[in-house]
Amino acid sequence: MLSVNIGGRPNLAAIDGAAQHAVPVKPISRFQHRLDELVSKGYPRRIAIIGGGAAGCELALAFARRWFREAGARPDIFIFARSARLVPEMPPRAARLLHDALRDVGCTVQCGAEVTTIEDGALTLASGDRFECDAVFLVSAVAPPAWLAHSGLTLDAAGFIAVGPHLQSLSHDFVFAAGDIAALSDDPRPKSGVYAVRAGPVLAENLRRFATGQRLRRWRPQKTALALVGTADGKALAVRGKHVSHSRSAWWLKKWIDRRWMAKYTKLSMPPPPAPRPLAGLQPERAGDAAIDPAFEAMRCLGCGAKTSHETLETALQDAIVIARDLGADADLLPVAGLSEDSAILPAQGGGNLVQSVDVISEITSDPFQLGQIAAVHALSDIYAANATPQQALAIINMAPARVDLQREHLTQIMAGSLMALAESGTLLVGGHTSETDATTVGFAVTGTRSHAPRPPRLEDDPVLVITKPVGTGVVMAGAMQLVADGDWVKSALTSMAASNGVAADLLAADCPVMTDVTGFGLARHALNLAERCRYSGVEISLSAVPLLDGADILLDKGIRSSLHDQNAASVRLAQAVTDTARHAALFDPQTSGGLLAALPRARAEDMVGRLRAAGQTGVIIGRLTNAWTGLYSAHNSAHRG
Repeated sequence: MLSVNIGGRPNLAAIDGAAQHAVPVKPISRFQHRLDELVSKGYPRRIAIIGGGAAGCELALAFARRWFREAGARPDIFIFARSARLVPEMPPRAARLLHDALRDVGCTVQCGAEVTTIEDGALTLASGDRFECDAVFLVSAVAPPAWLAHSGLTLDAAGFIAVGPHLQSLSHDFVFAAGDIAALSDDPRPKSGVYAVRAGPVLAENLRRFATGQRLRRWRPQKTALALVGTADGKALAVRGKHVSHSRSAWWLKKWIDRRWMAKYTKLSMPPPPAPRPLAGLQPERAGDAAIDPAFEAMRCLGCGAKTSHETLETALQDAIVIARDLGADADLLPVAGLSEDSAILPAQGGGNLVQSVDVISEITSDPFQLGQIAAVHALSDIYAANATPQQALAIINMAPARVDLQREHLTQIMAGSLMALAESGTLLVGGHTSETDATTVGFAVTGTRSHAPRPPRLEDDPVLVITKPVGTGVVMAGAMQLVADGDWVKSALTSMAASNGVAADLLAADCPVMTDVTGFGLARHALNLAERCRYSGVEISLSAVPLLDGADILLDKGIRSSLHDQNAASVRLAQAVTDTARHAALFDPQTSGGLLAALPRARAEDMVGRLRAAGQTGVIIGRLTNAWTGLYSAHNSAHRG
């Protein structure tokens, strides 16, 4: 069973040079990016819009309003319509009203004008006339993708998938289609979002019915649809059948419909799953809030938000050492209790050190290539934090059960992303281990070398803390799991996680500072670990200085927390009473592939921040080390500057 609902897009092949020099409005995701690029270089003064339908007119009016509001002057906009008048699918009165609205904002309309060629800075009409322009936008009728012609499916005269009243292909009953990609053979309708939306529920139901052998439901599209076209003056055109009006109430209705529709995609909610009971059968019935760890009450987060807390790990390690010693293990071969070091530092023949570290993350993204990238970057950061250069890596990958070919492809993409990140750092993958478990995890054991140990700051250095990435990956990804995070926030967080700390480490290496990478235990815990390694008892962090990822403060304000957040907060000794603001809460947010945190002499810090920023890295002084108190002191101002 196959459902094809990929929409259509302007036919770039119909106009020479369109693919290279025009900005198609569809798909909208790419259009927004291209428009932002144009505006960032300066607002184009002469704009050409190819297409005289409702979308082309609305785009021209919106540009005129935006340019006037943001740039102080309206652009020169030219609309080229191949049809004899604007909006030929609407009554003539609608065309006249739109023409008047366009004229009022200085737009020039040419109907019966077919564009044949687009080049850099100009376009040419079939008449031979040439028009200079700074930007060209293509809003012409949609066309089907070329591959449909070779699909074997029955198509209509325009090349779209021909479907019957049940939205089934006329030639292949197991193929369904709806929206712009489909053409209803016995009752054709215009390419309009209204019809696509109404077809959606019927399509979904018929897919279920076909899969279970039930009788299919017939789609009966409405004969006419309400079209609302904004005119960028607080009014909108309302068109249904032969009726046309232009009013403020139509604009209010358009906003209400559009915002309600978009809210379905942005204001989502998903209740947390029931809390699992760890060690079921060994645990007494719940007698109070402490009977089950509060972390289990929330959805379990992924990435480093899924790791064991600092307190749990430290206690377990200490208890394990006691058990092993009591059972006769050689005390000299047992680890020293404590978790302040990120890596194992071993002497190397000929001087210097070998640095070894291992890190594993869970499936924080559904993109396996990006997952591999993030896992490798995350594991390399411990080596960078030790002032070392990574050399070799071993992969540790657990795959979720799946069909063999799917599992193979998933593993291939994970490894490809990993290899890209490792190669960028100059690290050779020398082996590894894979296994099958309930959930996918990806990690690496990395070995590096260093020639010099880091230099702990002296008391007279008045050391400050410099961070190289924004904070907030834990809460943003927790928000994504609960369907309350904007897509742009999630994209920004994933981009940050996939960004290597290698460049920042190379720059910081000049000072050979004591460093850590900010990961699952959160900024506050890692800062205190760093203070301990530098022989300081306390840390002051300026909350206003800590860089946050887009959306992190909004989600924290809403009470969204990663599942490790509360345990991170419990592991930090506070030097003062605090109010749980979003910025304070961010100090305990578990990070996946976070930035480096370095202790630098105050006199050197500003110069280093400048060098980091010049190299395209984040560089921010967020606090200082101190012996004036024990634990964390967080201030809302920039106390570290004093």
